[in-house]
Amino acid sequence: MIPRYMSISEAIRDAMVSGRLEAGQVLTEEPLARHFGTSRTTIRKALAELHIGKMITRFEGRGFLVGTDSSVLPRRDSIEQALFDLTARDKVPRALSNPDQILPVLREELIRALPFGPLEINEGKLTEHFSVSRTVVRDMLSQLRSSGIVEKNERSKWVLPVLTAMDVRNHYQLRILLEPVALAEAAPNIAKSHIERALAQARELGRQEREPDAEDISKMENALHVEALSGCPNSHLLKTLQKSRLVLAINEMFRLLLGRSPGTSRLILEHIAVLEALARNDTAAAASLLEFHLLEARERTCKRLQTLSVLLPPNLPSYLAPGTISISQTALLNER
Repeated sequence: MIPRYMSISEAIRDAMVSGRLEAGQVLTEEPLARHFGTSRTTIRKALAELHIGKMITRFEGRGFLVGTDSSVLPRRDSIEQALFDLTARDKVPRALSNPDQILPVLREELIRALPFGPLEINEGKLTEHFSVSRTVVRDMLSQLRSSGIVEKNERSKWVLPVLTAMDVRNHYQLRILLEPVALAEAAPNIAKSHIERALAQARELGRQEREPDAEDISKMENALHVEALSGCPNSHLLKTLQKSRLVLAINEMFRLLLGRSPGTSRLILEHIAVLEALARNDTAAAASLLEFHLLEARERTCKRLQTLSVLLPPNLPSYLAPGTISISQTALLNER
């Protein structure tokens, strides 16, 4: 039986030869592991095979470039559709076979499109895109709505929200005011094991010499801003905060489109400080440090938003199309 890493290596190689994975495309372990439904270790072996075969080359950033020229401008397009056709032909097990596997792919595609809104999501085309039922599509979109990635407009159509500096500042302002309060109320209910695990993971990220993976940073942020706060007994407070989780997706967007998020090393240190305060049961200090972190994160994020203006619109998935702009959105877009 052919080792799994070899079959994955061949699938990627075929995508290169056919031209669907073009020269300069960045290949990293995390999205490939997610696509093929396997471990990063397996993907690491597959990439090593391609590197030995001179199909990919190292460059100054994280991961590999398709081709042998390390001087070309790196491209960080989504690799999902380039690889999907081959996996569907049974060269390797098809990864996108159930909603749990599809949701991360859909999430990434939508996050990549965030800077280019407003965009409307066509439910019918989305069902065709992933070969699933409309019920599954609506369930996935509802889950993404809880993260602030999608919302419903006045016509009850699913849309990507308009992304402006003012809107981001407003989301952060809400979090700055409410999240420290939620953390203080949640602190007695946060399991000690959760704090210890989250702190250990954050410290490990801080010790890494290379740029941490986007998935690891997202897990670190989720451990503090979502999981730890879930112990807050005030459900109304949590529901209000849920509407501002878009800023977590925005930082993920930076990592996907630009290869890294703003101030990663400082972000990690700020998380460690909050978690250390929680570990020593100093709730007041933890809440204060969380407020400081959010203030700093707001400035980093808003400054980085300026870089998005130079990005060229990508080839959008078939289920996304330019959306209509409401009166309130028109005011926001005037800031761009």
